[in-house]
Amino acid sequence: MLTNDLLEKYSVSIPRYTSYPTVPEWTEEFTKEDFFSANDKANKNKSPISLYFHLPFCESQCYFCACNIVISKKRDIVNPYLLHIKKEIKNLSNFINKIRKVEQIHLGGGTPTYFNPDELKDFFSTIRENYNISKNCEIGVEVDPRVTTLDHLKTLSDLGFNRLSMGVQDFDPNVQVSVNRIQPYEDTKNLFNHARELGFESINVDLIYGLPYQTKESFSKTIDLVIKLNPDRIALFHYAHLPQLINHQAKHISSESLPSSDVKIKIFQHAVQSLTDNNYVFIGLDHFAKPDDELTQARKNKTLHRNFQGYTTKAQCDLYGFGITAISSIQNTFSQNLKKLNPYYDKIDLNELSIYRGFVLNKDDLLREEVIMKILCHGVIIKTEIEEKYNIDFGSYFSFELDKLKEFERDGLVCLDNNIEVTDTGQFFLRNIAGIFDFYLQRKNGKQKIYSKSI
Repeated sequence: MLTNDLLEKYSVSIPRYTSYPTVPEWTEEFTKEDFFSANDKANKNKSPISLYFHLPFCESQCYFCACNIVISKKRDIVNPYLLHIKKEIKNLSNFINKIRKVEQIHLGGGTPTYFNPDELKDFFSTIRENYNISKNCEIGVEVDPRVTTLDHLKTLSDLGFNRLSMGVQDFDPNVQVSVNRIQPYEDTKNLFNHARELGFESINVDLIYGLPYQTKESFSKTIDLVIKLNPDRIALFHYAHLPQLINHQAKHISSESLPSSDVKIKIFQHAVQSLTDNNYVFIGLDHFAKPDDELTQARKNKTLHRNFQGYTTKAQCDLYGFGITAISSIQNTFSQNLKKLNPYYDKIDLNELSIYRGFVLNKDDLLREEVIMKILCHGVIIKTEIEEKYNIDFGSYFSFELDKLKEFERDGLVCLDNNIEVTDTGQFFLRNIAGIFDFYLQRKNGKQKIYSKSI
């Protein structure tokens, strides 16, 4: 049973585990040879492909945001970026086996609809010309209802986009003012309705709890309004207040304006109850989906996967990232592009990779990655499966971890009989459970890192 005591106890700073090892462990020692070696292996395996494109521009700064974005109302920044990311797309395509099919495409940001419809058409034509896109490709885009027009939606639909991720965060006017994101419900509703009329297969909504001036009562109204919109998926994120790392948070959001831990717990509990009462299935971490959604089905049949866009059904894909700060996950490597525009432009102008850091996973990393992802995606670890695949004795290899999990078992979060099974209550603490198997987090001489709270 989800109680205040459990929420208080396990509300600690811990990674979100969109990768393992997590980004702070990656190093600048990662080389282009490491990248191309992984790509050669992927070509040999003819693995399917997921493409991510980071379009970083926004017209204004949302004060809660921790994404790598560029704020500007000046349109002259668009052309240089499009020229360079298109060149990056073309250059990398020369090294990718054309037999390999693209099964997933995602445009993130920033605000991809910062680009006008003609710019999006031109950009997407470059992708189509250089990659073998599957007929059943999942093509998604993040949209900001404040700047996304009906022409945007029509263009995206015509281009084959079938999924929308719509930022909402909170509909309360006072909260919106405090985070510099004025977004009336009616505007969001109108965009939502038009997207449905155009036939988008899936629309998901992003919410954030823990923002300034939120109360249980105010956020419950937001939840009620979101339920009326009837999205296919809902992401309920915990606001990560990191003023020591994010300047605009330090400048614009005071700690005194944030809801207390007790209030945040009440907000979270009520939101979870409301969503589950309205036929949304809790997938894990911060995601909810309808019972017939493919994420829900994937969790049931144990094919769910997790990457830098969150939960996905495309477990077998190698991920290639384009644009500033974009991340790639190819075979047993991770890599990340440069974060600033001009250094990124310089590398692309030289026809070079714009990677500045990455990581090559060793055998222990691969083993722990699989264990962590099974916790996050399936909620169970079948010990014999791990033992046979990695030729280990699970009890001996993970004796430290199993000992630490005993406290989780006493708290009713896991069952440690023959296997490791996450309980219904434990589903709310997946990051905490997964963190037990994180070698880099648990080691005594680990780097000092700052993560968001789990609850």
